[in-house]
Amino acid sequence: MSTFDSPAVPALLREINERRVLDTLRNQSALHAAEIARVNGLSKPTTSLILRSLVEAGLVQEYFPGANDPKRARSVFEAVNDVRVALGIDIGARFIRAGVSDLTGAIRSQTSVPVKNLTLDSILSVMQEASHQALKESGFSMPHVNSLVVGAPGVVDQLSGEISIAGTITDLDGVQLSKVVAKKFGITPIVENDINLVTLAEQEHGFGKGIEHFAVLSVGSGLGAGLVLNGRLLRGHRGAAGEVFYVPFGDPTDPHRSSTNPSADRIPELARSLASKYKTTTLKSPYSTISILAAAREGDKLANAVVQLEAERIALYISTISSVADVELIVLTGGIGRQADFFLKTIREFVAGVVPFPPRIEISTLGESGVLRGALDLATSIACDRVFSDRTTQLAQSV
Repeated sequence: MSTFDSPAVPALLREINERRVLDTLRNQSALHAAEIARVNGLSKPTTSLILRSLVEAGLVQEYFPGANDPKRARSVFEAVNDVRVALGIDIGARFIRAGVSDLTGAIRSQTSVPVKNLTLDSILSVMQEASHQALKESGFSMPHVNSLVVGAPGVVDQLSGEISIAGTITDLDGVQLSKVVAKKFGITPIVENDINLVTLAEQEHGFGKGIEHFAVLSVGSGLGAGLVLNGRLLRGHRGAAGEVFYVPFGDPTDPHRSSTNPSADRIPELARSLASKYKTTTLKSPYSTISILAAAREGDKLANAVVQLEAERIALYISTISSVADVELIVLTGGIGRQADFFLKTIREFVAGVVPFPPRIEISTLGESGVLRGALDLATSIACDRVFSDRTTQLAQSV
């Protein structure tokens, strides 16, 4: 008799073994019972009981392979990965993105809907539109959604879901977004800071994979950072960890951090301040961030001077994070950060000259989908837990 067969074995051990088997099937697709037993270090009778239980619960299915499979006489088991799905939403100032993933984390659909105006009602309406499109494209509907994660700008109170310092989307300030979304969608969401979600995505899919101490610095319409220390995302006491914009460089009473702010709207200001020194330039007033970066890539002297200052500003915040947290890696993202490839060398040299132990600095390869990818990863993890928890609760009630 195996240990599992003994009536004295705690229910917790049975649940642990069932979850291990289920996760194995989600990660490795279809397997024979003997392969499942070997991978998890379980006996064949124990594995057989576990599989029978998971099949009865509708979380695993059993089938016989086709004639081309040399082991066709033996049944194969695979996880039912669409018994429930996860929904992720990324609230941006220009677009709201939504996506659906199954219980393996595979993305079934993604959609992006333009934001017409930044009122709360408009944002909620576009969130619903984007979610409806993503669910329709994936072949699911809201009743199939087991978990919802919403990425939003600003500081998110983890207990109340209230948002503060939401930047350009001022209508989100003071809003308990989790309650508002729950009322609109019929499911209580997890609301998380958008840069924190990018950081989780980098940890799972990007440069942060396998790194215990790293940060993500987002430079775009705003400035923010996500921190992973000892392998865990750091949110801080109020959820404000990583709000590096408030580091009091220069005049500490200047609310705009005019002398150090690398955000997108400051780049044209730098061009205006330097324009009189460069008579030969392709740039024309009024300057735009897009035109300045494009001209810098082509070697324009005024644009290059602006980019030099921008690189130093970014490097200043990287140096600050490095000095405080001693991270191994910092990943640049955001509308400006992702375009830093042609001045990354300048950033690295500046940081190396400022701090004694400079981190490795890379540019994110996740593109504009980093927030949504992180939201779906978190939502999938929650959905897997809930689906299994629902199964064990139903089993206990039936006994």
